[in-house]
This record gives sequence, structure tokens and C-alpha cells, in this order.
Amino acid sequence: MLMPPEVRATRLVAALGLALLAAPAAAVESAPVPPAPPAAAPAVPDLLASLPDNDKIDYAFGAFQRGFYLTAFEIAVERAKLGDAKAQSLIGYLYANGLGLPQKPEEAVIWYKLAARDGDPQALVELANLSALGIGAPVDKKQAASYLEEAIGKGVVEANYWLGLLCIDPSSGITDFTRAAALFKAAAAEGNVDAVYALAALNREGQGVPKNDTEAARLMGEAARAGHVAAQVEYAIMMFNGTGVARDQKTAAAWFKLAAGAGNPVAESRLARLYATGEGVPRDLDAARRWHGRAAAAGLADPWLDKLLADEAPKAGDKPPNLPGVDAGN
Repeated sequence: MLMPPEVRATRLVAALGLALLAAPAAAVESAPVPPAPPAAAPAVPDLLASLPDNDKIDYAFGAFQRGFYLTAFEIAVERAKLGDAKAQSLIGYLYANGLGLPQKPEEAVIWYKLAARDGDPQALVELANLSALGIGAPVDKKQAASYLEEAIGKGVVEANYWLGLLCIDPSSGITDFTRAAALFKAAAAEGNVDAVYALAALNREGQGVPKNDTEAARLMGEAARAGHVAAQVEYAIMMFNGTGVARDQKTAAAWFKLAAGAGNPVAESRLARLYATGEGVPRDLDAARRWHGRAAAAGLADPWLDKLLADEAPKAGDKPPNLPGVDAGN
């Protein structure tokens, strides 16, 4: 779910064990002495001994960022034994993802629990992810929710979004759309674009909040402008149909193009329809076939468009009056 904390780049060099060059020997009057060979790079234990204790975890993250996972592990283990919660979380991440170590999710759970106990609230989000997915332990979405509640209580803002997702998951045992809307709103206020999109969907469907197409369109547009591809597709559909926003087929087509360019199959399919019918864009059957082919290759069928393109020229009444939403199929 999450990457380890970012580190300062200026502390990367020592973690890589770069060789220290010995100074050349001083010249002797009667016969020159060849320079001494370069000193060997310090071993990791020696390197650790030379670092201030409070800096060692930064070196571990520096090694991680450079892909030196075993070095990161060795440095982190020393700190973890002393109760360093960030080091324990890093070890959990390495085990969970099999980076430099055999992938052992059960070990990851142990290290994340230690990290949570010793003061890293971010580890609670990782534990929630593993519990919700059944990785390292049986699936337990109620336990995942408990971890997220604790994380929220400790100031982890992003946990609002993840708990909101559990609250709209029918299999979680804690389904509560009203609570989900409040959680998504809290996460959206902190800049979580996924939460803005989720809140827009709830407003559109009238789940957890009164149905409000205008608010749904406003939020969907906000997420779309922030680069959320699924929101771009939904906003284009709403704009094409005039749902909660002024109908504008040309601008809708532009949003479909943007999302299709990012590889979204639904946007590719809808853009193909527009080219086939000449709505919002000049009619172009070649472009329609091209985008339809991309959507079909991604597994998105469209029998209506198959027939239209096979006929070469659409007949009167062949135009779809509206474009169905993402969740409505084709």
C-alpha cells in the first residue's frame, strides 16, 4: 500500500560503502616509494560503528532508495533491536515485498506489529492492508478496520481513505456509507484525490449523502483536473450527457482523449463511439476503429459499435442518445 518514508539524499554516500583512498606515501630522498594501494571499503559493521546512532536509520533508508536492500536490512536490524520503530517498519516492508530477502509476509506482520508498538503509526496502515488482503494471516477486514481506527487516532490522515473503502465494502462486516462519506470528506480535505473521486461517486449515487448530481460533477471535475484518470472518464460522461454540469460534447471528447491517452479502456471505447458518430469530434471511422481495437484488446466489448463499424456508414437512429456510465457496462 505504502512506500517507506523519504530520506535525505545527502546521507546516501556512506551507506554505499564507497572506498576511501589512502594518501600517497611521502617521497624519500634517495628512492621514490610507490603510492600505497587504495584502502578497502569499510565493512557494514565498521561503517555502522562510525555513524552517530540517530543517523543510522537515515542511512538504511538511503541504501533502500538506491536499491541496496541487503545493506538497508543490515543497518535497519541493528537499529530495530534497539526499538527503532522506523527501522522495524522498513524491515517489515522488505519482508512483505521480498526485496533483498525471501518474501515472508508472516515475518512482515511481526515487524509491523513491533513498529506499531514502538511508535510508528504508519505501520498500522500496513497491518490493515495485510489483514484486509489476507497476506501473512487470514483475511480479517474487521481487524483491518481496527488498525485504521487506531492510526486515525494517532494522526495518520491517509487512514481515513482506507477505512472509508472498508465502509463501502459489502464483505467487510462494517458497511456504513454515511461513515464512509465522512471519512472520504476528511481525506479529501487533506488533498487525497482518490477520496475526492470516491466522494463524487457517493454524491452521484446518493449513498451516504443525499443524491446531488451538481456536487458529484463538481467533485468529479476536481479529481479529473488533478489527474485522476477514472474521474476524467466519469466527468466526460457526465459532461456529455449534461448530468450535473452543462452539456458540452466537445469538452467531453477532450476529457475522453486525455483518459484514453493514459490507456483507460472505457475512455478508449467511448472515444471510439464519438469518432464513429461524429459527436464532439469530426466523424472519423479510421480513428473509431483504432480506439475500438484498443478497448477490445483490453477486454472491453461493444456489440453496438461492432455493428456500426461493420456497416461502414451508420444508419439513421444508430446514434446512442447517451453514453452509459462506467459501472453500467457497454
